[in-house]
Amino acid sequence: MSATVRVGLIFGTKLLLEARKLLLETQPDFDIVYQQTEGSLAAEELLNIDVDVVLVDNRLTPLSGSDFVRRFLRRNQGTENRLPAFILTGPFNSGAMELESIRCGASDFVTEEDSADELIRVIRDSRDLERTTDFGALSDFFTQNGVEAGSNKRWLLRLTDLSDQESNVIDSLAGLANTSELLARTGLTQTQIRWNLNSIQEKLGLSTRSQLALAFHEAALLQEGQ
Repeated sequence: MSATVRVGLIFGTKLLLEARKLLLETQPDFDIVYQQTEGSLAAEELLNIDVDVVLVDNRLTPLSGSDFVRRFLRRNQGTENRLPAFILTGPFNSGAMELESIRCGASDFVTEEDSADELIRVIRDSRDLERTTDFGALSDFFTQNGVEAGSNKRWLLRLTDLSDQESNVIDSLAGLANTSELLARTGLTQTQIRWNLNSIQEKLGLSTRSQLALAFHEAALLQEGQ
C-alpha cells in the first residue's frame, strides 16, 4: 500500500474547498487529486479518479452531502469499481449529524469545531483496514440518539444465509466492549473475525463497520455496551 493518501474534496463553495485544501496540502503524505463544487458532476467523475478518501461537505446543494454519499454508494456498491472512503463534514457536531453520517455510509464525520489534527487523523485512519469497531459503544450511541433496538427486524431476513462462523461472530457480539472479548468468545483469530464481518457487511450491501453495527442494533442483535 502506498504511503501517500490520495484525497478528494467536494465542497459547495470554492471558499470552503480552498480552506480545506490549504490545510491538507501541509501534510507531505496527502495528495489532493480531485476537487469539485458540483455534486452532480462529482457523482460521475469520481469513478474515473484513483482516490482513497473523499471529504464531502454536508452543505452541498441541491443534494446534501449525506444524500450524495448515500446515492453514490447505493449506485456503485457491489460493482467492480474501487470506491473511496467518504468523510462527511459540517459546521458543528451533533448526535443527529453523526448518526446521519453512519446511515449514509460515510466512514467518519468531522466538523469545523474539530481541530486540524483531528481532521488529519481521521483522513489517515480511513485507510486503516485493521482498525477495530466497538459494537457495544455504538449500540449505546444509537440508543442515546433515539434508535430503538429491534426497530427494523427486516435486517434479519437478509441474514438467513450465513456460514457457521458468521453466525458465531454475530452471536458473540452482544454487549462486547472490546475485540479481545470477541476473540475469546469465538475462538477465531482477529483476521478470521475481520473476514467474517466483511462477508456479512457485503451480504447486507453496507459500506462501513458503523453501518453494520447500526443494522445489528436495529435487528436487536446487539446489547448495550457493558
